[in-house]
Order: sequence, then C-alpha cells, then structure tokens
Amino acid sequence: IKNNYPNITRLFILGTPSMIKEFEEAGFVSTSDNPDDRPEMVLVSFDMTLTYSRLCRAAWWIHEGLPYIATNPDTVCPTDQPNILVDCGSIYACLEKAAGRYPDVVVGKPSPRMLEGILQKSNLQPNEIAMLGDRIYTDVKMALDANAVGVLVLTGEATIEDAKIAEQYPDIVVDSL
Repeated sequence: IKNNYPNITRLFILGTPSMIKEFEEAGFVSTSDNPDDRPEMVLVSFDMTLTYSRLCRAAWWIHEGLPYIATNPDTVCPTDQPNILVDCGSIYACLEKAAGRYPDVVVGKPSPRMLEGILQKSNLQPNEIAMLGDRIYTDVKMALDANAVGVLVLTGEATIEDAKIAEQYPDIVVDSL
C-alpha cells in the first residue's frame, strides 16, 4: 500500500485483530463499521472475527468504488477438525457477488511479488530460495512463477494425485517437513 498508494492511510480492514494491529503499528488508521468513518481503501484478508455487519460495510465501500485489495486467493484453510475454515478467497468471492467487483489487486500468493522483499533484503536470486507449501495453486505456483524452487509438502491440502495433474508440476514433492 505504501509503495503503490502512498497517500492512503485510512483502511477498512476485514482481518484478524492481530493483522489490524500490525497495520495500525505501521501508521495506518483502521476505520470503524460506520458510514461516517469513511476509509480510503478496503483491505480483505482471513478473518475469524468477521461479522455480518462488517461484511456488509465492506461491500458498501467496495460498491462505492474505493480501492480494494485482498491478501490472498486461498478459499479455505487446512484443518484437521470436522470444519471448513473459510479463507480470504471465499470472503472476497462473497463481496464480488454482493458489490459487483473483484479485488483491484490480490497481493498474496501466488503473486511472485511476495518474494521480492525477501530477495532484496537477502540479496538473493530467485533460484537460490525455495518456497515450501501444501497448495499447488498458491505456494508452488508462486515459487515457479518467480523462478524459485517450488516444494509441495503433502501434509495439507494437495495430494500426489493433485500434483500429477497440476498445470505446473512442483520441483520437489515431499511427504512431510
């Protein structure tokens, strides 16, 4: 946000309290669920504290044309519990239907931009790092699109059968960490 929208400081955030706190500590203002507390941008992420009212307010601001960013396209979070943990991709799919807009930017995996900071900070080339993950469509895709090493770990979402039919086959497939 600071690089691409340097004048924006007021955010309506659907996200965990810890994520909102990180944005506030970075100098952003988190606006409330109030039509008079107008944000300059909507930011959507994983949010286990999501309420219907905040979802509706986000849809309103998105419908009004505010810049709109989502953190990742993951539809669910892996869990060993008899439950589906709805993730950011599912939340913004709901908002897309309600507000009629897809996010302007989805900044998280699989965007290779996720690795730029690591590469710059560590003075590394993409082929010198490996991305490990349990999702082919985010973790492995990001690595391969960035020319890094993509390692699929079979302890989460993807199976070896998924890897065999994937558009991009991982560089390495391992049973566990």
